[in-house]
Amino acid sequence: LVLGSYYFLTIICVTQSVAKQLPPNVVIFMADDMGWADVGYHSDHILTPNIDTLAADGVVLNNFYVQPACNPSRGALLTGRHPIHFGFQHGVLMPLMATGLPLHFKLLPQYLKQYSYATHIVGMFIYKNSKWHLGFMNREYTPTYRGFDSHVGYWTNRPFYFNHTNCDPYDRVSCGYDFRHNMDVVTNASGVYSTHYFTDRCLHIIDEHNTSEPLFLYMPYQAIHMSADKFPVEAPQQYIDMFAYIESDMRRGLAAAAYSMDESIGAVVERLHSRQMLENSIIIFMSDNGGTTGTHFGIRVPAFIWSPLLNKSGYVSDAMIHVTDILPTILDAVHNSTGILNEQFIYGKSQWNTLSNNKLPVRTEIIHNINYFTNTSAIRWYDWKLIQDKTLERSGLWVRTLGYQNMGLNRESLQSLQSKDRVNSKSYQVLSKMNRRPDYEVLKESVVECEPHEPTHPANNDCTTELCLFNIRDDPCEYHNLIGETDPQFVKFLWQKLIAFNETSVPPLTLPLMSSIDPRSDPKLYNNTWINWLDREREDMGDSMDMTRSEL
Repeated sequence: LVLGSYYFLTIICVTQSVAKQLPPNVVIFMADDMGWADVGYHSDHILTPNIDTLAADGVVLNNFYVQPACNPSRGALLTGRHPIHFGFQHGVLMPLMATGLPLHFKLLPQYLKQYSYATHIVGMFIYKNSKWHLGFMNREYTPTYRGFDSHVGYWTNRPFYFNHTNCDPYDRVSCGYDFRHNMDVVTNASGVYSTHYFTDRCLHIIDEHNTSEPLFLYMPYQAIHMSADKFPVEAPQQYIDMFAYIESDMRRGLAAAAYSMDESIGAVVERLHSRQMLENSIIIFMSDNGGTTGTHFGIRVPAFIWSPLLNKSGYVSDAMIHVTDILPTILDAVHNSTGILNEQFIYGKSQWNTLSNNKLPVRTEIIHNINYFTNTSAIRWYDWKLIQDKTLERSGLWVRTLGYQNMGLNRESLQSLQSKDRVNSKSYQVLSKMNRRPDYEVLKESVVECEPHEPTHPANNDCTTELCLFNIRDDPCEYHNLIGETDPQFVKFLWQKLIAFNETSVPPLTLPLMSSIDPRSDPKLYNNTWINWLDREREDMGDSMDMTRSEL
């Protein structure tokens, strides 16, 4: 019996040792169009208890930057490259466009396959909501041909949440059904709220996962993107009723969709814990872009990283981080990121050591974008931001505090509701079982105050007539343009950086606009369903050639 017990304990120790050597599970949650004030810890009316809990217990990424639009951010995340290096610097991909993220670029799941990861995407790819939003005209552009073992979700950019149809916003006539499981059309999802469908799929993936191998789960939600302009975000009525205190229909719908997404995150965390996978997991949350604000809060978005593998956590990081940094950061946590250093034009930098140990930042500069077609560009260098913008009129866009405030619930009532919601969340319950106690007071350090600066005269902040220069640390809401008070040589120094970076760019894939739109993609031609239309044409040509040969 003693020998048997010894043998049994030895097996347990060996098993635990193997488990510790397993690369970490990686889960990325990406919200769609979630702005700075759309998470609970930045808002006086939105509730996101699971997001708040994980952020408080992890590391809040308080200077996390993405691109100004959806598919450039998604492409940057999965490639580690700047959008000007893969042609996504102008506009966004639309369903009718015969283009996509070029096939020669290696994506994050393909890197992770080197370490025997199971890789799954639930939602939108780089074509968009739980969403791919990276192109689909040929099947080779879709997720399961680019490193993912499975995909459930959309190929197009903004379907409706319940009926899963999407109309191309350029012509508003080409409308079709878009819901896929790998390459197959999902036929049983009509009437099912997309966030709920995606959640069930994630839980199924976790339940069926072989825990002897690491898991990469990428969850790009449809929420909280609008399905149609000037209409509230869709959500089940019970969620909308929860936010009856919000007077605005638009904000009420957004709050409801955000809460449903937050519940989904909590459910995934709970299931990872039940399968004993959470202790060896890295969870990252971000948005693909913020609101169209006219300031940098369209690209500075809420984000956090949570993991028991972090040496330090429960703090707010002010390190400058770009969405391209996620790929090398994950690879560093998994093994190391040295393998990508030899690849040309990898823009991302590993932030793993910085975040895990609360070290000094490794990034001091971000090229936000360069679009020569619209004469718009921006660079962040340390605390300084230089803007060239010939198209955006900034006057009248400022608010005294960030986001939407005073939406119908007093601060005391909200704080009481928020506190109850947080401790009742699935994430809080799971962390309690892990003997982790999130300190929600930490989240207050992430709040941005526009004061003491008051907006100067709008004419002084009009970047359509001259360059604008802001000190983002002192003036986070871009109230005070310092271009006239700054040494011209310093402005020239920043401008030359933009010029040098632009010399490495490739032409935008979405230009010229009309020539990139392919009428053969219209879903009316394919039983009102979005399909890989160039594959269909290729197959038809093959059939035609076969018939010709048989006639000969």
